[in-house]
Parts: sequence; structure tokens; C-alpha cells
Amino acid sequence: MTKPITRQQRRAMARHIADNETTVEADRKFFERRPNRVYRVRRMSRAEMGQWETALDDQLVITTEFSAFTVVKNFAPGVRMRIFVPGPPDEDGNETSDDLGRFLWERHSKACPWVAEKEARLQAAIRLPGGPLAGQNQEPDAA
Repeated sequence: MTKPITRQQRRAMARHIADNETTVEADRKFFERRPNRVYRVRRMSRAEMGQWETALDDQLVITTEFSAFTVVKNFAPGVRMRIFVPGPPDEDGNETSDDLGRFLWERHSKACPWVAEKEARLQAAIRLPGGPLAGQNQEPDAA
């Protein structure tokens, strides 16, 4: 069961969401330019860090051993999901392959079953009438 958030947390989350629009747009452009890609790995944006901290009501600790990364999975044009994972501080994710993105996603999904559940609901929803993949069969990692 999740803890209800306060009015102050809702306002902070709304600010972080608005501040993250440029990152969301960059993700959209990444997949638009690379239609064969399913995954993108990049450093976590400041706004995403703020979302994390607001949602968990805790400070995100970045150390010399780990940095915060976002793995974005593209399901269909305009339909993406993000997870947050630790990564090496000397990388930025720009050269990450789809295979590594898939590995990170699957490892995180196994450790956090709610991610797989959310993904399954999203996969079903985008195949409903009117959805971007209406009538298509589900294929693993098909965008």
C-alpha cells in the first residue's frame, strides 16, 4: 500500500514533471531518429532525481562508485516507460546498445515485479481499439 502524498509533495512533483519535459522530448527524438531501437540508457535528469526524491520522500544519494541512470523503453510512438538504475560514474549512457538496455530492463523487472506488472498493463492497453498498436499481437520488445 502506498503512502498518501501531501499537498506540498504534489506541488513539488508537478514542478518536476514540468521541468522534465525537455528530457521527455529528447527521449521522443532519440527514438524517432532511431526507429529500430527499443531501449535508451542515459543519465538521470535533475527533474527525474527530484521526482524520485519526492515520490520516496528521501534523498537520492550519488556516490563516487555509482551514478543514477534512466533506462527508457519505447513501446510505440509516444508510448514509453522509464526505470531508474545505478550505473558507473564514468559513463553517460550515450554509447549503450539495445542489448545492454534490454539486460538492465529485464534485471530490474526481475528485482521489482511491479515493473513487469506495469509493463504488461501498458502492453495490453496500447493494443486496445484506438491504441497505437490496436489489433497487433504482443511480441517481446517490439516497438
